[in-house]
Amino acid sequence: MAQEKRDRKTTLWDAYSFSMGYTALTTLIGHPAERLKVAIQTNLIQSSFSVTKQFVGGNLNHFSTGFMSCVLRQQGKVIYRPLLITHMPNAIDGFNFSIIFGGLLKASIASSFDTLVLSPFENIKTVQMKTIANQNKPIKPIQAAQLIYQQRGVPGFFAGSTATMGKAFPSWFYLFVTYQAIKTKREKQSFLHTILWATAASGPISLMTTPLDVIKSQQQACSNEIKKTVIGTAKDIYHAHGVMAFFKGINCRLFHKTLSTAGAYMILDIANKM
Repeated sequence: MAQEKRDRKTTLWDAYSFSMGYTALTTLIGHPAERLKVAIQTNLIQSSFSVTKQFVGGNLNHFSTGFMSCVLRQQGKVIYRPLLITHMPNAIDGFNFSIIFGGLLKASIASSFDTLVLSPFENIKTVQMKTIANQNKPIKPIQAAQLIYQQRGVPGFFAGSTATMGKAFPSWFYLFVTYQAIKTKREKQSFLHTILWATAASGPISLMTTPLDVIKSQQQACSNEIKKTVIGTAKDIYHAHGVMAFFKGINCRLFHKTLSTAGAYMILDIANKM
């Protein structure tokens, strides 16, 4: 019976149903970390400890700010990511490219989709979450969207897209390449082993991409119409706050990255059984 269960072929529906449930669970678990991370990265003038302390002493309304935007963003991923993670890699693997070139191609396609689809939700979420517990009242997603449109027009919903692409590409590349390296060892692994693998894989990539995440948050939170490049924003951050500002919120990001990487590994497991 157990052997039959292991040998059963999975379908795209299995990937979608797993993704829906896992995404809902991780959105609920990971939201406090995401809320804190954005507040820290958009209020660089204050220390991470100071921002965290204000949330600990604040009310639940501020901590739940942006939750609906996160739900929409995460469920938006459910629409295309199972297809992106299952069929797209298999289609590219059919050309027998090298692991590195195949990984680069897969990462290019995946990061492009992520940036195009998720940027509007990311911008709305950041505008909502940039307030901390002792500042303005929380605003709703529709109010954040109106604010972005009034201040920056339609392009405002895609602010930080270059930084988003810059941090998404290595994340996807690392995901596909590391999975190729460990997939034969994963056949008999438990959920706990998956989390451990995901944590080990997420550490280096979180360290590498957090500076771009900080830059993205700064660009999305900016309320004026000045369109600064990634380099221009990076210079401003460095001159005003120093090198360490580029790594603010990394602990929250690592937690979030571990959850998403574990989910991606499990969807890739499903893809291997199709």
